[in-house]
Amino acid sequence: MGGNTGNSGNTGNTGNTGNTGNAGNIGDPGGDWAFANRVNYPLVDDPNVDDSPLAPTDKGYPDRDWGAYWFAWRVLTEFVTTLWPDMTKPSGPNEITMKDPTTFNTQLEIAALVLLARLERPDALGEILAQKDEFVSYFMGLLNASPHSHPNTHRVLYSASQIALFAAMHFKGLYKRQRPAQLCPPLLPPFEAPGHASYPSGHATQARLMANCVGLVLDGAVSAAVSGGLSGANAAIMETNLKALAARIARNREIAGFHYKSDSEQGAKLADDIFTQLSADLVAVNPKMQRLKDAVKQATLEWNPQP
Repeated sequence: MGGNTGNSGNTGNTGNTGNTGNAGNIGDPGGDWAFANRVNYPLVDDPNVDDSPLAPTDKGYPDRDWGAYWFAWRVLTEFVTTLWPDMTKPSGPNEITMKDPTTFNTQLEIAALVLLARLERPDALGEILAQKDEFVSYFMGLLNASPHSHPNTHRVLYSASQIALFAAMHFKGLYKRQRPAQLCPPLLPPFEAPGHASYPSGHATQARLMANCVGLVLDGAVSAAVSGGLSGANAAIMETNLKALAARIARNREIAGFHYKSDSEQGAKLADDIFTQLSADLVAVNPKMQRLKDAVKQATLEWNPQP
């Protein structure tokens, strides 16, 4: 019976975990470079070095030094203390309405997920793993942008991601929908499901709001464009592709067996509802989301670079 140990060769599949390397791309400049220092002769002991501290600036830690990921947390503090309460009123123009997931045909949705697992999961597995923990990098790649060339666009993406995730968690806790694999274990997702409820899909909400917010940036860039700037036609193509990427990211979570189709659909709807309120606030004279408004304004300039 010891011959069965030959199956241990399948552990080679663990190499696929390398795809989760994208999780490190959180836009934090403190998470990239690392420097070796000699144990017995550190740089501070070099006789040519002046180790006198520099005088601190009057303004303290510069706003420009905030990494996109951490900047997004500052935006979220504005969202939760100002805009969010207005958006969750029981009635009125700011109401966000989500369907009760018990009204969906869960059995039919699971049958559809079984089919996706059979037909599409092997081909989609690379993307599923790469998008497991973050997908801002996918949007930046599609935009042919980098945190260095478009730092404020990077900030807008992370801000949208954090806002969307916060909102999705609120409704996950409210509706407590079980994950598909909890009801159909043979779906066997390729890695452990996150420790929270299924509905709505956080990935779907985040990706759609990210696409919407960058679309706002691109529209602003077109409006402000001078000769040689971003054209309306190019912006329209880019916005179409951003929304297609958002839908693809959401669907990959269905293929993986983590979410029902209705999770994705309602996540996208939630993102659109949030965006309606955000975009209205960002054009106000005294916006509640001032940090995000400033980031959007600066991001528009990145798409019309000056010589």
